Parts: sequence; structure tokens; C-alpha cells
Amino acid sequence: MFRAVIARVLSILVAPLCLLTAFITERSEAPPEKQAPAITEENFGLFEAIPRYQGVTTDGESWYTSWNLGLQKTDLKHKILASNFIAVPLKFLLEGSNHIGGISVYGGRLYCPLEDGSDYLKPYILVYDAETLRWTGESYLLPRELHVDGVPWVAVDGPRGVAYTAEWNKAPVLNVFSLEDFTLVRTVPLSEPLDRIQGAEVYDGVLYCAADTKDSHTIWAVNPETGTAAKVFDRFLDNAVEAEGMTVRPMPDGSFFHCLETGKSRVNVRFRHYGRP
Repeated sequence: MFRAVIARVLSILVAPLCLLTAFITERSEAPPEKQAPAITEENFGLFEAIPRYQGVTTDGESWYTSWNLGLQKTDLKHKILASNFIAVPLKFLLEGSNHIGGISVYGGRLYCPLEDGSDYLKPYILVYDAETLRWTGESYLLPRELHVDGVPWVAVDGPRGVAYTAEWNKAPVLNVFSLEDFTLVRTVPLSEPLDRIQGAEVYDGVLYCAADTKDSHTIWAVNPETGTAAKVFDRFLDNAVEAEGMTVRPMPDGSFFHCLETGKSRVNVRFRHYGRP
């Protein structure tokens, strides 16, 4: 059984290397006339791309990123401060868990959604120490009936003492959990279904969500009390790009939305910083 776990880990590590040629030829620039204005961007390749091709969050002083099995923390200039390359604990690996999605940080704790392959039988939230990226031992199994296709993201709303999730495909409601023990507090019907949300973050009481929908790749703003959803802007990314995690925070350069946009081969990642429209 342990050999099977090692084999699974190695397969995930090696797969991106086999696609190096794709990285050289694959350039994911969207047509300028369609691209929503971005203030700055950083591009990461191969080993720098792997630790940041899923989720991203910030506390204003550091970036926290995720990949399928691991976590990384850097300063705002991307100097590595901590890494946990195999952050999924062994007992979850043995159950088939193999995907950390869109993450969220609050109060020195990093909240990570964990999925088990394509079966999506056990959607978890795991909590890590934001300083060391070590698992605190806390894990919360979420109701599967509310996460039929997994738990692709979690967003912490510290002032309200809750965390949010939603279904992957055309989510009709926002799930609201107590931040204390992740018991379900309520569900909030959305004014329109939100589809394929990859990452979300709360800022100043508003829940912002980044979608990986074909062509538009919309950034949404949601009132978590009423469920009213409004489009902020469309990114119109190239088809060679998958829209991944997003975090929000005003920065000195005027940027506010910070989005991971990943090449399909997973060996090139663009970290793009958008201003408010």
C-alpha cells in the first residue's frame, strides 16, 4: 500500500516534466483587444510553476500557493519562505486524496480544500499553520451532497466567522460553514448559478470568485448575505490557459485581483495582477 502511495506521488511529480516541449511551444497570450487590462504579471516555468498551479491566497505580506499535493509560501517578491511539497497527510493519500484546490488564509491559519481523485466521495477542509505550512491535525469532512463534484475552493470570511464553498458545476447556492468547526450554518441561494469557480476570496465583506468558463473567464462579485452575483469583468483568456486560483488585496501598484492562469501542460504559470474596472 505504501508503494502505491509513492507511485502516485511520483506520477504527479514526473508528469509535468514529460510536457517540457509543450512549455517551450505553448505561449498563452490572449488577443489584446479582448484581454481585460492587467497591471503586471509574472511568468513561472517548470519547477517554479509546479508549486503554484492550483490555488493562491495572501495575508498582505506573503503569497501562499498550492499544487495538487503541496503548499508554498513566498514573500510578495516570490522569495520562498516555506514549502511543504507533500502537504497531503499519508492517511488522506491512502484514501485517494490527491488534489488541493483554491486556498484561503486567515488568522495565521491556512485553509485548504482536499479532493479524492475523480470519485469525489470525501470532500475535506484541512487546516495548516500559515508560518510553517505544517498540518495542524485539523480536518473537516464536508457534506458530500453539497459537493457532488468535489470542493474546488474555500474562502474564509473571518469577520463573519464563517467559510464559503460551492458546487463545481453551475452552483445554485453558496454553502456557509462555521469557521470554528465547519458545521453547516446555512445555504444561500445565488441570483444566478456560478459555474466552474476555481478560486475565491473575501475582501471588505464581498466574495470574489474566479471562473474557468470557456471564453469569458469571468470574475464575479457575490453578496454572501443575499446571494446576489454580479459580473466584475471578463478576462477572455486564450484556450491554452486554464484559469486557476485567485486572491484579492489592494496593492501599491493599483492591482487588486491576483490570478493564477496556468498552461494546460502545468509547466508554465502566469500570475497576473488586475486592477479594479
